[in-house]
Amino acid sequence: MNPSQSLIAPSVKSQRDLRRTLRGASLLSDHAWLEIGRTLKITKRELQIVQSVFDNQHEPAIAKRFKISPHTVHMHLNRLFKKLNVTSRTELVLRIVEQMVALTLSETAVLPPICPHQHTGDCRMHNPPAPPQTRKTASSVAIIHSAARVG
Repeated sequence: MNPSQSLIAPSVKSQRDLRRTLRGASLLSDHAWLEIGRTLKITKRELQIVQSVFDNQHEPAIAKRFKISPHTVHMHLNRLFKKLNVTSRTELVLRIVEQMVALTLSETAVLPPICPHQHTGDCRMHNPPAPPQTRKTASSVAIIHSAARVG
């Protein structure tokens, strides 16, 4: 790599290309998709339909892509909605992402961790920080008492 290139802030053109590449179903690896499908007990065709939903394709485009009727795509989506207990395409995507995160956080994780700090115990997903405790100071107590007298 050229020392003048930055890993953190690549050029605008390459950032745009990266956003195009990491969009939709391509956000997850083939291995991740297979594990998600296996753990959610969805068929290969249902997994293809889910990936198409991730790519923001609608029923006619999905039907054309897999050479099936739009009605068949609709039936697959209805079965997926029931199987995964969701009611919309958005909930379907969120359910898949939820499963992917679960597969990275479990003790017997089959997917690599999302957080680089997971193995050190510093991961905020595993160990969220405690909520800040508010201390009552003399001035906050005085404000509370004066507000109570006014009301």
